[in-house]
Formats: sequence, C-alpha cells, structure tokens
Amino acid sequence: MYQFVTGVLYFTIAGLFAVCWFSLRKWKSSLHTYLFFSCVSNLVYDTGCLLELRASNQETYVAALKMGYLGRIWIGLALFLFLAELSGTVIPGYMKTIASLIHVIIYSTILDIERTDLYYNYMEFVMDGDFPKLIHSGGPFYYVLTVMNLFYTVAGIFLITRKYVREKNEIAKKRYLMIVIAMFFVGGTYIIYFFKLIPLARKFDVMVIGFAVCLVFMLIAIIKYKMLDATAAAKNYIVDELSEAIIAVDTEGKIMYFNKPAGRLFPELDNNGKGEGTNADLFGEISELIESGEPLPINGKIYTPKANHLTEDGDNIGTLYTLTDDSDHYRYMDELREQKLEADEANEAKTQFLANMSHEIRTPINAVLGFNEMILRECQDKDEAFSNIGTYAANIKNAGNNLLSIINGILDISKIEAGKMEIVEASYSLSGLLNDVSDMVFLKAKEKGLEFTVDVDESLPDELYGDKVRIRQVITNILANAVKYTDKGGVWMTIRGSAKEDIKTGSMLDLKIEVKDTGIGMKEEDIDKLFRKFQRLDLIHNSTIEGTGLGLAISRQLMTMMGGTISVESEYGTGSKFMIEIPQKILSSEPVGDFRMRFEKNTVESQSGEEGFTAPDAHILVVDDTRVNLTVARGLLKSTQIQIDTAGSGDESTELTLKRSYDLILMDQRMPGMDGTKALKIIREQEEGLNRETPVICLTADAIIGAKERYISEGFTDYLAKPINNRELLKIMAEYLPQEKIIR
Repeated sequence: MYQFVTGVLYFTIAGLFAVCWFSLRKWKSSLHTYLFFSCVSNLVYDTGCLLELRASNQETYVAALKMGYLGRIWIGLALFLFLAELSGTVIPGYMKTIASLIHVIIYSTILDIERTDLYYNYMEFVMDGDFPKLIHSGGPFYYVLTVMNLFYTVAGIFLITRKYVREKNEIAKKRYLMIVIAMFFVGGTYIIYFFKLIPLARKFDVMVIGFAVCLVFMLIAIIKYKMLDATAAAKNYIVDELSEAIIAVDTEGKIMYFNKPAGRLFPELDNNGKGEGTNADLFGEISELIESGEPLPINGKIYTPKANHLTEDGDNIGTLYTLTDDSDHYRYMDELREQKLEADEANEAKTQFLANMSHEIRTPINAVLGFNEMILRECQDKDEAFSNIGTYAANIKNAGNNLLSIINGILDISKIEAGKMEIVEASYSLSGLLNDVSDMVFLKAKEKGLEFTVDVDESLPDELYGDKVRIRQVITNILANAVKYTDKGGVWMTIRGSAKEDIKTGSMLDLKIEVKDTGIGMKEEDIDKLFRKFQRLDLIHNSTIEGTGLGLAISRQLMTMMGGTISVESEYGTGSKFMIEIPQKILSSEPVGDFRMRFEKNTVESQSGEEGFTAPDAHILVVDDTRVNLTVARGLLKSTQIQIDTAGSGDESTELTLKRSYDLILMDQRMPGMDGTKALKIIREQEEGLNRETPVICLTADAIIGAKERYISEGFTDYLAKPINNRELLKIMAEYLPQEKIIR
C-alpha cells in the first residue's frame, strides 16, 4: 500500500508538470492563470506529502507538513476561481482579497503549530506500519479551513455542473463533463478523508488519490477537448451556433463534418454519426436537392442552398454546402406581392372611381344646364312656357340634389381619412328618424313599383341619445342601395332592439336594423369588396346604375366610429340582407308604439310648425359677394313679404348698418377683402351703431363637423349652411325675427 501511495504521488506530480506546461504554452487569459495557480499549489502539496512519507520523527514530519500546507492552503481557492472563470461566473475582487487574507492568517498559525493551539490543539507522531502519521485534534483555524475548502468544493461543483447542463455545443459539453467528473472525485475523497470512511484514510491523506484522478480527467479535457485552446473552442462554438446549416463533403462524397443546424434539418445525419467516413450514399439525395439551386422548403421554412469548392494548395479536396434560412425574405416577398396586388386593385378602383365621378358629376350638371336652357327658351313664349316650367324646375332640383349628394360623399370619405369626422350625439326621436328615412325611400320604391314595408317593434323606447344625422345617413345609404338594385319584389326594413338590463332611463340599448331586398344580390367573392372605398361590384351588369361606390364605405366607417357593426348576407340573383347594430343610450322608456300613427301625428305637427308666415314690417340685410345667391335669398323669402336689403361685400354691409337698424342680418363668411367674421366684429364695435345687438346669422358653404360651433364662438348668433334649404331658412327667420312683426 505504501508503494501504491508513493506511485500515485509521483504520477500526480508528473501530470501537474504537464498541465503547468500546457498552461504556460497557451497562456492567454485569467483561466490559464487560475489553472496554473492550482497546479503549482498541488505540486507543493504533493511534494510535502512525499516528505511526510519519509519522516522518521515528529520534527521532520511537522517540517514536511508545513511545506505541504504551503500548497494545500491555496488548492481549494485556486480550483474554485478556475471553475468560476470556466463557467463564466464573475467573483468580485474584494471577495478574492478577503479569502486570500484569511488563508494567509491560517497558514501563519500552521507555521507556529508547535507553540499554539490555533490550528492543532494536540498532536503526536506515530508509525502505523510503513506509514508515519501525526495523530492530532483540530483547533479553531483547522475547522475554519475545513469549512472554507468544503464551500469551495461544493460551490465549484455547482458552477461547473450548471454550465454543463446549459451548454449547447457538443464539444464544449463533453469538456465540461470531464471537469464535473473530476470535481466529484475531489469532493468525494475530501469527504472520505475528513470522516475517515475507509481504512487508508486513517493512515494517509487520501485526497492525494482524488487529486490524481482529477488530474486524469483534467488532462482529457485539455488534450482531447482543447479546454485551453480558446480559438478552437470559439470556432466550434461559432460554427455550431450559426443559423446556416453547413455540411462538408470530400471528393468521394463522404460527409466529413456537419454542424448542429444541419443535423436538425437532416436527422439522418445525426443518426449516422459524425466524422470522416460517414456513409456517402446517405448524402446522395441531400446533395441533389442542394445542387439544384432551388429554394428548399423544410419543416415549414424555406432554405436557399449554395455549394462552394474546398481547395488546398490549389487542389480540390471537397465541397462545402450551406443552407441559409431565408424564410423571412420569402415571406416578405410574398407580402410585397400581396400588397402590390392590393395596390393595383386600389389604383384600378380609383381609376374606375374617377371615370364614374366624371359621369356622375357631368350628368346632373348637364341636366341643370339643359333644363335651365329649356326654361329660358320657353320663357320667350310666355303662352307655352308656364305649363312646363314646374316640371323643368323639379328636374333641376333632383339633378342638383344628386350632385350635392355626390359631393357630400366625397367630403365625408376625405374627412374620415383625415380623422376630422366627428360623432355629435344628442337626444332624438327614433320614430322621427325612421319617418324621415321612410319618406325618402318610399317615393323611390313606389316609382319602381316595389313593395316597401317598415316593421318596428312597438315596445322600443322612442327617445334615444346618439348621432341622429349619421345614423340616418347610414340607414338611408342601405335603403337607397336596396331600392336601386331591386327591379321587382320589394324592400323590407325591420327595427328591433335588445338591452342587457331592463329598459329604463340611462341604460343602453342595442338598436338592430335589418334591411332585406329581392334585388340582384352579390357573388360570394365580391362580398369582401363591398365596403371598400371607390368600389362598385359587377360593373358590366350595373353600368347604368348611378353611384360612386362611396356610400357603403362611409357607412362602415361611421358604424365603427359609433361603436356599431354592419354586415351583409347575399345570394347572387336572389337578394341581399344588411344587418346594422348600434349601441344607443335610452333617455326615456316611453315606447315608439304604433309607428304609422306616430308618423301621421308628427307629420301634422311638422306641417303646423312650418306653416308659412309673413312679416311685412320686418327689415333684414343679406350679405353675399355672389349676386346669384342674393337673388336666391330674395326668391326664397318672397312669400314672407320681408323687406330685404342686400350688400355685395363686407365693407358695404358695415356702411349699411350705420344707416339703418335691421331686425336680422344674413352674413356670408367667405368674401374677398373683408370676410364675414371681420364684418361682424366691426358691426358689433361701431360707436352708436344701430345693429350692435342685431342677430347675425352666418351663411356659409363651410359645412364640416364643428363649423357651427366655431362660428358661434366667433360671435355669430346662429349658422345656416349652403346650399340654402328653404325649410331651415324659414325656421331661422321665425326664431330670430321680433315675434310682434311675424303674422302667421
């Protein structure tokens, strides 16, 4: 046994010299420094152990012990720092300094081991067969060093084991496995030595054997797996971590090398092993795919293959195949193609839209000009003219309304795209809204001989809170389309509602409107295009039907802004059904009741409320820079017998307001020179002015959302949009003229 232990020590010392030589030859980093430090410490310790085996008395044994401890005191710390560096764990500098100071203090107690009880409090030299040994009991610093070495061992095993588990590179993983095994041997022999678990541990420090085994695995990691060769390790790691798959083949078609991505793409490579002589037939089918140059779809991804010749000293020694994952590139190209297709469709739709717009705008203008020319000609013969003037005027009105509708649609879609469309909510009567849209559609349906029916749930609350104007616009668009594309049969509108709680004031109601027709319907592939801007469907069959393709696009946008939905079901040649759902707030639980009866009642009230009036004693001023508009205003107010003065500019209006007092002023906003707002401010500030308190109504073609509020905030009394609606004009007059001057 004595010879065995001596042999182990000689082997260990020789191995340590080899490791030191590798460290010095490859010295590049702190990793080499810590390994060299650990090896030198072990050399000193093992040399001390040899001297202990040759001691014949306590004095020579203690001298050898002190020499051995000069190395042993640092082994644990040096090995721990090496493992921390190898695993990528950063140990703060102050912790290294503190640990080193503690070790220096402990070694100073060992140097004075004969005169103090700090390291050994008892010791006695004896011979146990061939083995000299020192029977001892530990002092306080003995146990401090024991605990510190135990900590170094456990912490080091933990760090290197964690690194091994997390490592993905196969070569590096094997390298770390060697170190893990080595550390477990060190830790195991330390426990055996401390607790004297085997007979030899009672005679000799068996940690020497543990360090010898550790050295064997360390040499394997250094020599075979190039632990100290950072460049080779880095190359292996980089190649394995590349996103490209790499396969190297010799001139005979044998696979010499492949990286991890290649193994994942072609599992048969991994199953056949890696290295020189890998089956050439295995790569035959794979090489044909790669050399084709065509993108390869593999596992849901697309790879671009490439082959390059490998040369050495000008001679061809094989081929390097690479497969690059270009899935994102091909996906991006597909998206570009789809976007280009959509852009082409959008451009085509806009081109068609411009053609439609040219037709839609020129048609009503042609009607306006044509009928007006006919009126002028027939007026030359007064005996025949008056019989046809009413008909011509009605046609002009319809053409003008169509033109206005087209322009409003363009303005609406542009305001929506610019983010300037606003939802203006207020209280409204549901029955009144339905009456309005029903009246507008009923006459058009009647002209085409269509049945038009409105079915309203009588229990629905009548007073709701929402944007009446936009809801009416959406329903009118749907109904107008239904009548437009239906030649026989009918159009049916059903109004229902559902509430999450009992119908009461302040609760919410989902207003559900369904419009069904027996029209031409739509093809299934066209339904997705229905709500696109500028899009009209089946133009070959619908070329004679008027429309810009904006109504439904605007309706979808408005419904989204109001938190509602619009959807459609259709069968080509049979008909369509549109479903609208809008959340509305209930202001009163009073039900709609009998819709037709309420409609008739509202009609009577409306007619009585709008009954004509005269005001011969009233005097107003109309300001507009366009003479035709002044003529229109005079004509619309002719029946009221109101005295009317006109002004063609802002300057002229301010001069007239100094000369006489008016009951009401209609002021155009956009005029050259002085605009309406500036004229208003001058009138309000005129010293001893006669019209400082006179109501001034803004008369303007600026009809965008928020315009009314803006002009009123600038000082106008109220707002009236162009083109002038006779009903609205009379309502303004009745509201702001002195009541004592109005004769009903």
